[in-house]
Parts: sequence; structure tokens; C-alpha cells
Amino acid sequence: MDPAQDLPIRLRDDGRTATWNPAVTRATHVLLHVEREDGTTEERRTINSGRARVRHGERIVRITPTAP
Repeated sequence: MDPAQDLPIRLRDDGRTATWNPAVTRATHVLLHVEREDGTTEERRTINSGRARVRHGERIVRITPTAP
């Protein structure tokens, strides 16, 4: 999978919780693209575990794999 390509994710809890299939990519880490209430966005690197959760007032926009 191309590292620039978004992973297919399932969002829950108004975008605060995301799940995906970690086997879709060989990457050991992924980048969470998070949007805050004030409209700013941030990238957070996390383990490719298949799930992620963000704080109240934040929303996961997309997830991309890092280079393997």
C-alpha cells in the first residue's frame, strides 16, 4: 500500500474513535489526522494497532500509514 494513501477506517462516537484492519499495510506506525474544535489539524504518530481514540472536542479525520 502506498504510504500516502488513507486507510479505510470505521469512525464511531462522533469521530473520536476509529478502527481499521492493521493488516492492510505493513507499516508499524500510522499517522492520525486529528481536527480540533477550533478547526486546527494535527498529525499524531501511533502504533498500527487497529484502533485509536482522541480526546473530547477532537475528531479523527483520516489515518495514513507511515513508511515501513
